[in-house]
Amino acid sequence: MTGSVRSEALNQGVTMATTTETRAHVPVSLLLSSAVVTISFGAIFGLLADLQDKLGFSDGWLGAITAAAFAAGFVVQMGFAKYADQGYGQFMLRFGIMLAIAGCVAVALANSLVVLLAGRVVLGIGEGIFLPAARRVVILRNPGAVGAALGRLGAAQTAGFLLGPPFAAYLAEATALWVPFAALAVAMTAMTPTVFRFAVPGSIHEPHPAVLRALIRNPGVRVGVWIGVGMTVSIGVYDSLWARFLKDLGASTKFVGVSLTIFGLPIIIFSGAAGRLADRVGPAKIGALSLLGSAPFVFGYAFMHNVWFIAALAFFHSTFDAGVVPSSQSQVARSVPEELLAASQGLLEGIGLLVAAISAGVAAPLYGQFGAKVVWSGLAMCVLGCAVGATRAQRKVSLQET
Repeated sequence: MTGSVRSEALNQGVTMATTTETRAHVPVSLLLSSAVVTISFGAIFGLLADLQDKLGFSDGWLGAITAAAFAAGFVVQMGFAKYADQGYGQFMLRFGIMLAIAGCVAVALANSLVVLLAGRVVLGIGEGIFLPAARRVVILRNPGAVGAALGRLGAAQTAGFLLGPPFAAYLAEATALWVPFAALAVAMTAMTPTVFRFAVPGSIHEPHPAVLRALIRNPGVRVGVWIGVGMTVSIGVYDSLWARFLKDLGASTKFVGVSLTIFGLPIIIFSGAAGRLADRVGPAKIGALSLLGSAPFVFGYAFMHNVWFIAALAFFHSTFDAGVVPSSQSQVARSVPEELLAASQGLLEGIGLLVAAISAGVAAPLYGQFGAKVVWSGLAMCVLGCAVGATRAQRKVSLQET
């Protein structure tokens, strides 16, 4: 493919955007594998305050632990996602889950902050290698239902993440803190035969030079990035502070796990439907509206002190969040040619992870110094800003098309 043709393809996107099929076909085994990989993140999320109490590190390190994992995922997604487009997808699925197993073992054995940090980083790298290949499989199998298919995959990942906290909380309370992570390592090991059987088709085109630079110049990709960042800036704050925030209000470890399940149920239930809506109405519109709907709920956390009210607010909040992830991923997928599908998803995920790392690293010290009102109010403003950014970027795309 010549440079001029590549440039044209980058602006046109793949032909999947013009099809009318809306039914998503995602292999159940891929959904299960993706869920299992993300369970470990939920387990650490739910037990982070307990691990802090056990190992005796400060609130500032809560942000550092989360930020380090996000930063590792950022490097991997930006540097290696493109190889899923070039025929290495099957290896990435296999290697990603093996790293996730190693990360769980490290967390289970952690007797110091350094070992815990290392285990969290390895988990981040494993997921960063696994996900681009998984998304390429899903997109290629669903050329006319990209949003719906990615919504189902996202729902499976969310389900895994949400299963982690209550599973880890109840098992740790009955046994010890290390047991949930050892059990998760065993569970992921049991999933490896399924993962090893997956084939990930590579592109027939030669690799595009300067992939990331070409993608970030794509107007449609920039719209998707704005939408995605509106979600990931929140994820960094939740990951580093949610357990600490609720515990400071008197919540138990079990309640933290339950609250995460309450928060995530709408995402599990509605992500597929939100993706189908994005396929019909347009991912840019649905993504921006979802962010606008989420912001007031984030702001509400700043003024609530009853943990049950907070959990109820989180339930309605995440109903809007269900539309953000499939919209951002679908918007990016529809804006690029087939040979850049995984690379573009890696760019989206990588930028999101970088933003999450920054927000996690900033939020924890802010919380310790100024309290919850400053953190949640500031986060709400960031989410609103991303909605505005996505809307403005989409207007530029529409003007170029006309």
